[in-house]
Amino acid sequence: MEKQYDVLFRLLLIRDSGVGKTCLLCHFTDNEFHSSHISKIGVDFKMKTREVDGIKVRVQIWDTAGQERYQTITKQYYRWAQGIFSVYDISSEPSYQHIMKWVSAVDEYAPEDP
Repeated sequence: MEKQYDVLFRLLLIRDSGVGKTCLLCHFTDNEFHSSHISKIGVDFKMKTREVDGIKVRVQIWDTAGQERYQTITKQYYRWAQGIFSVYDISSEPSYQHIMKWVSAVDEYAPEDP
């Protein structure tokens, strides 16, 4: 079976539960918006392939659970990511205040040179 892409990027969405990581992912990959919130258990992912300057680029975006009890699992995905997006809810000051906690986790668990 022939590969359907030339380049693969693995990206990771991290942050608190309920900030909109899954909504952002669904909008980007499927052009859909889901107004309901269902807490995730562990990690889910979606892919999207686009052609850029004649090169087929596949983006694999991992959506992590934000609850404290799943952080041990989701931190394992940091080492495989080539990019990590920290998402927060602009209407929730606590989600903004937790930015440094998440950045510290990335510094601790993500390699400098994947």
